[in-house]
Amino acid sequence: MKLRVARALACVTLVLAAVALATAQTAAPTLGVLVSQVVALFPRVDGDVLEVQGETVTLSIGKRDGLVPGVELSLYREGRELRHPRTGEVLGKTEQAVGRMLVQQVFEAYATGRATPGTDVKPGDRARVSAGKVRLTLLPLVDGVKDGLAEAATYELIETLNKTGRFQVALGDAVGVWLGQQGIKRQDVLDGKGLAPVGERFKIENLLVVSYTRVEKKPYMDVKLFTFPGGSTLLTTALFLPPSIKAGPKGDFSAAGKPKESQTPGVVKSLLARLLTGELDAGTYSSGESQIPLKEIAKFPYGVIGMDVAVAPRDSGPRMVVTDGERVYLYKIVEQKLEAEWTYQASARGRIFSVQLADLNGDGVLDVVANRYHANPAILMTSFILTTTAGKPAVLVDNVSDILLAVDPTGEGLKKTLWAQPFDPKGFFKQGDVQRVVLRGGKLVTDGRVQVPSTFRATGATFAGIAGKGLHALAFVDDYNRMRISVDAEDMWRSAAPVGGGGVKLEVMTQVERGGRSYIYTSEPMPLAVDLDGDGVEEVVVPQNQLPGRLAVVYKGPAGYRFQTVNSGFEGTVTALGAIPGDGAGSMPTLVIAVVRSQNFFNTIAETQIIVTTGE
Repeated sequence: MKLRVARALACVTLVLAAVALATAQTAAPTLGVLVSQVVALFPRVDGDVLEVQGETVTLSIGKRDGLVPGVELSLYREGRELRHPRTGEVLGKTEQAVGRMLVQQVFEAYATGRATPGTDVKPGDRARVSAGKVRLTLLPLVDGVKDGLAEAATYELIETLNKTGRFQVALGDAVGVWLGQQGIKRQDVLDGKGLAPVGERFKIENLLVVSYTRVEKKPYMDVKLFTFPGGSTLLTTALFLPPSIKAGPKGDFSAAGKPKESQTPGVVKSLLARLLTGELDAGTYSSGESQIPLKEIAKFPYGVIGMDVAVAPRDSGPRMVVTDGERVYLYKIVEQKLEAEWTYQASARGRIFSVQLADLNGDGVLDVVANRYHANPAILMTSFILTTTAGKPAVLVDNVSDILLAVDPTGEGLKKTLWAQPFDPKGFFKQGDVQRVVLRGGKLVTDGRVQVPSTFRATGATFAGIAGKGLHALAFVDDYNRMRISVDAEDMWRSAAPVGGGGVKLEVMTQVERGGRSYIYTSEPMPLAVDLDGDGVEEVVVPQNQLPGRLAVVYKGPAGYRFQTVNSGFEGTVTALGAIPGDGAGSMPTLVIAVVRSQNFFNTIAETQIIVTTGE
């Protein structure tokens, strides 16, 4: 058991160390996460179209088939059988292309997505990504990075993609020349401007654009993947060029594939540096001074659905609240150990899908804001708020018909403001309708309207000082699993890659269609706003459960908002993130991570590891 825990903790260190090896057989250690992202967008899948409602298409393939959100599928219609004229052997069926679709939501056995304009799809048609090699054209754009270094990185990326056996990769030199002749600038290419004719002109199916620049005096890779026809974006990601990639002699493009000596530095300044720069090698995590100490502080025999961590003003003690959907557990964290304070058994009027810690009445005692839902139209939302009285749980408010979200819009370090978003059977979250509410006389009273984007949902959301010192923006996961940063009702940034996932499925039963129908919505894990490098500006960390062991870090640098995926090494689902602030200015926070692993085929039995980082 000790050996098993040690191995698990060695994997967890990858969260805080660097972009690491995707798979030993298919990815080089330096570019593994990038390659994994590209590979995930081209799973070998072929399934049936189950139903079509407007532009929404439902398919018979899902997570169990390797499908993830963001994948674009070809839609086709099978026709008559083709037989060999002499032997009578059935050679296959004729096929008629009917269009394409973008996968948006993926469930265990099925998926839904949006058909592109002009698509004539019907139930009984089929959708697929070819099992053959995918044609991929790689276009490097270099600005401010030495040519030799960019060449080494480009050819290592090509070699790593080819090793997967999934791609046929070619360099897009002719594309680059043509774009230059058309006067299309590098940033325009990254934004997808002027790319529509590229596919037909150069017979390109997929274009992987890698832009090399310098950010914070380090070589940086902005990566975009476009698919044709149309030039729509499949992937947006970015990373600092791994230090293990070194420029070889001029014209020696094989240098990138040669073994490198360890580039592990003796000192790493911050958690953010470890996450983003890839300065630690894969073999050094479990030993030596470069190890990031971690500790498992709890293992629960159930799946943790929601978790939050906060410091109580009254006694300055950090608390952690978790839920399994039926009960709420409050713990005090003392010297990286959990001390149970109380357990609250909720009624059977629904399933809890989120919990948060907040001080709503200013008494210094942390309250627990819990959202609870039941699909029965006679019940629906029955959210509630708990507090602690004489060491026991006490109900402050019960049976709230709205979705509740505790927020910290001013950056005080503790959630003291409560928002309420009405439940809407047509989309679960009523678009653009959010009220600020306060506790008065045991009830929630409206205290004004809140300006939010129409895409806002009161799940998977937090305020973060990511825009700069003194500036706080709303970071949330939208209904397409994209991370958004907004100020008031104005969107400032949106990720192209999916985030979130792994939350509770929320069923809404309607009688609009004949015989009724159920619509499935999913709650999202709360993003974590945390200052990872002690500079007073927060970053946002959010799980990416579309692929096991993935986290995303959103931060703002000189070039604007940046999004980077990190392979954490987890083999389970990251359902929650939390943080305990450092002891003083510039000190590093303690991260708290909940990882759920299922123990049976039907995912009905699970256990959860609670892992914390310790001081360096």
